[in-house]
Amino acid sequence: MMIPNILVIDDDVQVLETMRSYLEEIGRVHTVNGGRQALEFLHQHSVDIILLDVEMPIMDGYATLEQLRKLEECINVSVILCTGRQDKQTIVNFTIMGVDGYILKPVNKDILLNKIREICVAKEKTANKSTVLMIDDDMTYLKQLNYMLQDRYNVVMINSAKLALNYLSKNKPDIILLDYQMPLYNGANLMNMIQKSNKIPIPVILLSGALNRKALEECYPYNPSAYLVKPVSKDVLIEDIEKILNKGDN
Repeated sequence: MMIPNILVIDDDVQVLETMRSYLEEIGRVHTVNGGRQALEFLHQHSVDIILLDVEMPIMDGYATLEQLRKLEECINVSVILCTGRQDKQTIVNFTIMGVDGYILKPVNKDILLNKIREICVAKEKTANKSTVLMIDDDMTYLKQLNYMLQDRYNVVMINSAKLALNYLSKNKPDIILLDYQMPLYNGANLMNMIQKSNKIPIPVILLSGALNRKALEECYPYNPSAYLVKPVSKDVLIEDIEKILNKGDN
């Protein structure tokens, strides 16, 4: 199993010490006592997993997670929520924002280590799989697509055009799933920028809740590999991805 770099974010010094003692058995552990400190740390260091407390002063867990999702360095980082709250709304809110799980406080060591191992195993399984880059400003929908595809592909979720372009300047996914209706840049605009910045073409599947004639005409010059209307079924999506990937192999 991989040895993960783990960042623990919590304002309670005792909790940080306890978490470090638990996690040092399976990973390299870093601790910070607040959201701002976490952002400063992540600008200079890479991590694989973040354990995030909810109730912190100045920047609580909600605000911290929102800022983490804007960092290029955190695109592929798994986030586990650590909280004493058990109300449904808290869990729903963080799920919408894209966490990979949650653990209740006081943290049980065995539950914590099992969750970390589970994430590490999942990451290792995707190492040799085709990479699917999903670009959509709706994190809830990205999580739905990720659930459909994570067993077959290495899935990268990005919720802004800027982050997507930054990612593509350093990485080449095998295929892109692109939402047509996003703020600032629509699907046609973003496909144009992607093609200009990548010498080797990357196939794009365009997703939208309303692919009207105007949208199709705007996107036609950039030759998307397929158009799919939301909500798309798992079978249809995987079938189209496989057709496009297999065509590229021929």
